[in-house]
Amino acid sequence: MTTTVYEAVASGGYALLFPGAGAQLPSMARRLCRSFDAAVDVLERADKATGLDLARLCREGTPAELAAPEVSHPAIVTTGLAAAAALRQHLGARWVPPALVCGHSLGHFAALVEAGSLGFDDALRLVAKRARLMGEQTRLRPALMASVGGVPPERVVEWCAGCPPEHGVAVAACFNGPEQTVVSGDTAAVRWVGARAEEEPDVRVRELTAGVASHSPLMEPVQRELRPDLATVALAPPAVPVLLNSTGLATRDTEALRTDLLEQLSVPVRWNDTLRTVVAAGLTVVLDTGPGQVLARAAGLHPELDPVALNFMRPLEKAVPLP
Repeated sequence: MTTTVYEAVASGGYALLFPGAGAQLPSMARRLCRSFDAAVDVLERADKATGLDLARLCREGTPAELAAPEVSHPAIVTTGLAAAAALRQHLGARWVPPALVCGHSLGHFAALVEAGSLGFDDALRLVAKRARLMGEQTRLRPALMASVGGVPPERVVEWCAGCPPEHGVAVAACFNGPEQTVVSGDTAAVRWVGARAEEEPDVRVRELTAGVASHSPLMEPVQRELRPDLATVALAPPAVPVLLNSTGLATRDTEALRTDLLEQLSVPVRWNDTLRTVVAAGLTVVLDTGPGQVLARAAGLHPELDPVALNFMRPLEKAVPLP
């Protein structure tokens, strides 16, 4: 790329990405909190908003402690927002808002907070309730998500449609790349699709740690429970456009954003379309705020994009070096 990461960020020529469920890692905010007081502040605010010990869990949480959606979902949103706050502290007066903000599924809540549309406390309260309802539903009806790579999404859709009814429901839940699709639904159905996929050469199947069947009909009871909260929560027009999960298009329309928060529970996330929108906007640099590099890897499937993981193997200060 001819433009450095710093030049893109200092000019606002970048997109900021927030990850979704399953992105949790042990001690996922520890490095951020060692270097940036702003990240610590975010964790402490999240403690108060949720009543969870997120200040500890995000810095010291083990895989077992972070496994349940009631814990992992608020922790993922909190860690993403901590990374965004750390970026602002790192850049200081040189910080410029991103051109676009994007959140994958659960990350849509963090994206709306970062864009100034949804209040921090409201977001964490909604995320906590959403996670509790999803966990309850999954305990009633065991569910699974699995990533299928190396094959066009149309084939995955066909396999889902061909799943025998006695195994339950399986649907294509996230279109993350040209040949990377996530399947969601009843455990037996998702495993049937995974076994069918593995019959094909060069197809890779990996079960995910999301712990719920997001973006599938299994989440319709959660939608019904969450609808009154999402209908009444205050949303302001975002300071920068936010990309919708259900279409991949950018908007500042608060009702479209509100609808997306509800619909995304049972409809597919069109993340590949989201990244195409980023490319079409003329942006090259995308910053993944999540622990690990889930969204950075997805962005790397688009040769026009230069993905940067803010919270992975190297300190944020080295991921976005100052001149």
